[in-house]
Amino acid sequence: MMKKIFRDFFILFGLFTLWASTSRVAMQYVVNRRDVNTWWGSYQCLHGDLISMSYLDFVPVFRNAPVNIPPTRDPIGPKNTALYLYGDSYSWTVKKTDFPSIADFYFFNRDLPMRYHLDSTKRNVLILEISERMLRDVFQDSRIMNNVKDTLPRSRNRYAALFELKSLFNPLINQNLQCNLFNYNFIMPMFETKAALNYYLFNRASGDVVISDDRQFLFLRTTVSRTSTASSYIPIPDEDIDRLADTINKVYDHLIAAGFDEVYLAAIPNCATIMQPAGYNGLIPRLYNNPKLRIATIDAYTTFKNTTDVLYYHGDTHWNMEGERIWTNIVSDQLARGAMRYKQTSADTTTIHKP
Repeated sequence: MMKKIFRDFFILFGLFTLWASTSRVAMQYVVNRRDVNTWWGSYQCLHGDLISMSYLDFVPVFRNAPVNIPPTRDPIGPKNTALYLYGDSYSWTVKKTDFPSIADFYFFNRDLPMRYHLDSTKRNVLILEISERMLRDVFQDSRIMNNVKDTLPRSRNRYAALFELKSLFNPLINQNLQCNLFNYNFIMPMFETKAALNYYLFNRASGDVVISDDRQFLFLRTTVSRTSTASSYIPIPDEDIDRLADTINKVYDHLIAAGFDEVYLAAIPNCATIMQPAGYNGLIPRLYNNPKLRIATIDAYTTFKNTTDVLYYHGDTHWNMEGERIWTNIVSDQLARGAMRYKQTSADTTTIHKP
């Protein structure tokens, strides 16, 4: 009898947890009610996502350090551009004021469909911002064309697309399950003890995190793996680069036909690509320099690899504030050059391709 009761209890508990982890409303309620200062509160690590994943907050070198932020750019052209940024977690914090001389700015999370309506009186520019580790996966086919549609009135809420429920399961369900089942303050000493043993005895991190060769950075394991398509080091045949360029060209042609005046591809280098370049497979420069590729590109890789500044957090997969600002400056310069061409060709139907 007791066995059946326990069985039914765990079945119901599992179903309830799955539902709560899927529902955005339920997860927001849970997060708001969990006091971080109590034993049952959520584990808080403010020094980086990879530190949180590996529980290495006790290692000072991996904690986020202050960085020098370049000054804000002055306006560099007429405000006639509507900028659409279809991006990922690298560009979540990017805002309109980061780009001088644009009229409108709309951010869309690439995990969800992009719904927009173009203003024909403006120069409409779309940037496809994609982290290097996701580049080959996103463009393994042209499915991205099904996610970008001019079907709804334009919204001035840059986060509106974040809250559209377009699928049965929340794309963040794995993180939500982790939060609901294991992310509690009273459990953390166990994980931290294991992390300390791995770090001090075996010189390695726990889980999906890898320590850099110079032991100054944490990397996401898939970005340094020799088997993952997300890796900076997995060999990539030339024919794979050609296929990638062909797929991106199909997406580009589709988006130009949909009414965008300019479409740019902005691949953000993996932290490992820049901070541990030995053995890099050259994915970004090989793709950007591929003669087949027709889409205009925003080249952060060349600038990043030639700077002596640290542009990535030591314990996070993302760039730091200086890295983000340098990228937005690169974009602003590219938009300014495109604005000049747009002004010169606005009287005809000339398509703008590579700068």
